[in-house]
Amino acid sequence: MIAFEAITVVAVVLTAFTDPPAAAMDWRRLAVLVGAGAVHLWLSRRTEETRRDSGPGPHMDTSVVWILPAMVLLPAWMAVASMLLLRVQLYLVARRPLYRYTFGTAGILLAALASLWIIRVSGVDVTAAFGAREALVLALAGMTYFLVNAIAIGGVIALSTPQPTWTAVAGTRRDNAMAALTVCLGALAAIAIAHAWLAPLFLVPLLCALDWGALQIENLRGDARTDHKTQLLNSRGWHEQAGREIARARRQHSMLAVAVLDLDYFKQVNDTWGHPAGDAVLRAVGAVLRETTRKGDVVGRFGGEEFVLLLPDTDAAQATVVAERVRMGVAAMNVAATDKRGQPVLITGRTTSIGVAAGPGSTAELETLLRWADAAVYEAKSGGRDQVRLAEPPTSDHPAP
Repeated sequence: MIAFEAITVVAVVLTAFTDPPAAAMDWRRLAVLVGAGAVHLWLSRRTEETRRDSGPGPHMDTSVVWILPAMVLLPAWMAVASMLLLRVQLYLVARRPLYRYTFGTAGILLAALASLWIIRVSGVDVTAAFGAREALVLALAGMTYFLVNAIAIGGVIALSTPQPTWTAVAGTRRDNAMAALTVCLGALAAIAIAHAWLAPLFLVPLLCALDWGALQIENLRGDARTDHKTQLLNSRGWHEQAGREIARARRQHSMLAVAVLDLDYFKQVNDTWGHPAGDAVLRAVGAVLRETTRKGDVVGRFGGEEFVLLLPDTDAAQATVVAERVRMGVAAMNVAATDKRGQPVLITGRTTSIGVAAGPGSTAELETLLRWADAAVYEAKSGGRDQVRLAEPPTSDHPAP
């Protein structure tokens, strides 16, 4: 990280020394870019906080919409100054340790300088004319920004994570689509500002509306069937899928089982390190469930620290094996997170209590299986936690599920 930051400083110095003197129009563009960027960041700060906490992978904030035009239109030292002014304001929203934020800033800055070099080498001037050649160069500059920043941030995540996953290093398809869209908006902003230096005044409300609308669409889509923290099915999605599996089990007269998981002492995580750390633990549990369950198992989160599995074509003994594999996976987790002050922490030693209930699909009722599995969870907790309990056979007063 230190070497990368040193390379970035050298690149800034070398680029700045080759700059022509600033013109009056450069000062006007600098003022309007910094001012519009500050207003945009302030208006969208809550949306930005939500986006930063929604996933474990790399995060690209929307400030690139103001950074890319600065690199295309301004002398390098002015562009760097405008970017640093925006990053200082964004630090209060980021809730990241200073050393991580500094490295992230270096990654953005080097990516921006790379896009500037593309513009300089090509010799195009988007303020004079804009045709097919200028469009191609601007697209190449935006692509260069995207790739350099992704390699820098993803590389350090891969090197610093004990067990890196592709999602943690490169981000999800949604994250990358959002990043690519933001870079495209930055390129369009550069074109607009090149021909009308007050264009950012019109871009701010548009960007704020886009930020808010994208978040609402994402939340609506996630709320419909998916839990946005873990990317597992939520209660509604799980019940829909489980209902289809119950119907299939009745037609085929096959066995099925339900397992209910409750994380032990989860409240202590939030109380000790804060809710972002708790969210990181929930995401890690979601990853464990995806890795340790089988294809065809229906996995969901009911809310809080409770998760549930429907295991088709599975008897009690097989369900216990699956549940035990999940329990060991949770116990082996090493969750990298940040505490209430934004300092890095490694959360280990988490456990879960699991209750299992199984029955013949021809007569099983989903709510009955859930009730028996939930009762087995309480038995596991009262028996010392960090264990799997199979629901005891029902008495004659309560028909077997």
